[in-house]
Amino acid sequence: MKVACFLICLSFCFVSFGQRNLFFHPDDETVQDTVRTRSGNMPITFEDYDPNETISFDKKITFSFSSNSGTSTTSEFLVNTNKGYMAMNKEMMERMIGMEFPHNNDVKVHYRVTNTKGKTFYYMELNGVKQVINRSPISEVSIDETNMSVAKFNRNYSPTGNNLNISSQNYNSVEYQSNNSSPENEYYVYVADQNSVNINPNSNPKTAGIFGLGYIFNNNKTQLVTRVENEKGTAEIENIEDVSIGIDGNSYRRRENIVADDHERVTNVKEDYLTKKQEYINRSSNAQRTISNKEQEILNVELEMEAKRKSAMNKYIEDGAPAEQNAQYALESYDPKDAIEVKKIGV
Repeated sequence: MKVACFLICLSFCFVSFGQRNLFFHPDDETVQDTVRTRSGNMPITFEDYDPNETISFDKKITFSFSSNSGTSTTSEFLVNTNKGYMAMNKEMMERMIGMEFPHNNDVKVHYRVTNTKGKTFYYMELNGVKQVINRSPISEVSIDETNMSVAKFNRNYSPTGNNLNISSQNYNSVEYQSNNSSPENEYYVYVADQNSVNINPNSNPKTAGIFGLGYIFNNNKTQLVTRVENEKGTAEIENIEDVSIGIDGNSYRRRENIVADDHERVTNVKEDYLTKKQEYINRSSNAQRTISNKEQEILNVELEMEAKRKSAMNKYIEDGAPAEQNAQYALESYDPKDAIEVKKIGV
């Protein structure tokens, strides 16, 4: 129960910074983006991410966030500038949200990694088993805020003519304002030149980064998104440093494979039970017919219950066992009305 509750918590533990005219949203076509190059607009389909690969990160970005309600935080995230991945370790996540994650025999959190499609994977230990858990992007979860759409930025933002020096490294940043800003809701993005990173627009026109901060291919070169402002607050880069940090994904089992193994074991036990129950009913004598008829009615409901469970679990596994959908699939796999129906028949 503790583990299940924590998995659901992971879906909602980050500050929402949702902005549909800048970030990808689950309702959008999240696998494709468009980048402007000298040869024109070019569609980009991001590569799939293998959570079991060994991943290295070459930049650590320190950032701050100040909300308009008065709260503030400072933390860091790691960037793989080659493939565009973003990662945070346990301490970085804790500093960002202002709470400690459990670290005991039931649950240990190691890393979260977000790919350029916007999908996040958590590297954890649950009940002593190292596993990587897929959490898909859903509404009002900050996974969308790690995944800026280059196409949306080009389409919805224009330079104002203002500049601002940002971070301790003094990035001279050009101010862009949303074309549909209003006095009540003003949206700004600040973009600076830099010369330490060159991303390939053919495969990776941006890097994932908290609140959209990070590298982006813009004006036919790799630039840096240094600051983002909207009605919820302001996020900006404080410092960038070179690092060499790796995550060995080979030592973690995929959560969906663990769930699939458990599902197969439970299915075999249930099918064996239901088969033997049917055989017992079939062997009933005429004198036992009234009782066996009731048993058959109960068995028919139990067969329907098992069919629902198998269907929901198969779909859950096919979807990659996304943690934030645990409750949804649990409801699909079990209807309390079926259990009530079994009790009524047995009376």
